[in-house]
Parts: sequence; C-alpha cells; structure tokens
Amino acid sequence: MATSGETPAPPPQLIRILATTDFSAGADAAVQWAAMLAQRFEAELILLNVIDLSFLLVPSLPASGPVVHADYDVLQSFREEAKRQMALVKERYPNARSEIREGSPRPVIVEEAVSLDASLVVMGTHGRSGLAHLLIGSVAEHVVRHCKVPVLTVRLPKE
Repeated sequence: MATSGETPAPPPQLIRILATTDFSAGADAAVQWAAMLAQRFEAELILLNVIDLSFLLVPSLPASGPVVHADYDVLQSFREEAKRQMALVKERYPNARSEIREGSPRPVIVEEAVSLDASLVVMGTHGRSGLAHLLIGSVAEHVVRHCKVPVLTVRLPKE
C-alpha cells in the first residue's frame, strides 16, 4: 500500500493470456474463460498444450537419470494427435495463437508462462482428491505454487 507521497503502482494489465489445454472438458471450460477475458480486455490469447512425455520415462542405471524410451512411431502419433486436437480448438478461437510443447506439463507450463511473457495463466482443474491426488498430483497446484505469473484455475462444474 502506498504511503503519502508515494505514487501507487499502476493496476495490472492483461496483455497476453496463456490458456493451457490437455483437450479435456475441464481444459475446455478454462479456455472458454480465457477467451472471454481476452476479448473483454483486448488481450492476446495463447493456447498451450504440453505433450506429456513423463510416461515414456523409465529408470535407467543408478545416477544416470531417467531415459526416454519410445519408438519414433509412438511419439510421432502423439505429436500428430496433439496437432489435430489443437486445430479443433483453434477453429473455435481463430484469433488465438497456439503452441505445442513436449515434456512434463508442470515445469513446461511454468517456463512457458514466463518465456511467452504472459500476464495471466488460465487452466482447468480435474478436481482429484484423496489417493488419486497424492499419486498423480495436480498440475494446476504445481503451477499455482511455482509460477511467477498470476494463475486463474477453473473447475469444471459438476453435472
């Protein structure tokens, strides 16, 4: 809070909104919110999908770290499917820019938010709890905790 004599900080501006998608219903709800905000604030909308390669990681020899073991056809099919799904999303949001990355979604989203100079990250949550949350974890929770950019999470309404 500004004290007397100090100039208050200018209000934050939404210039670029990063909406993450894994092409699920929860992600679709988040992209809708992001698109509405982008239109309302005349901000650029960037759609980001991260092809999750973590399931391809298998332990290797001790101290040498994980190694990706995947045959080219499997990885190529994931890439083609991501492009196909992203094209469908882009049809609904033709003014949006789309990006597809590969890696573990948690750190990639955090890194891309900064490298794309996003003003806001909008992402869906799957609403997992209990054992599923402990075993799988939450990408949204990780991003909220580690991202240097504000994050808006959108939970899919219960039917």
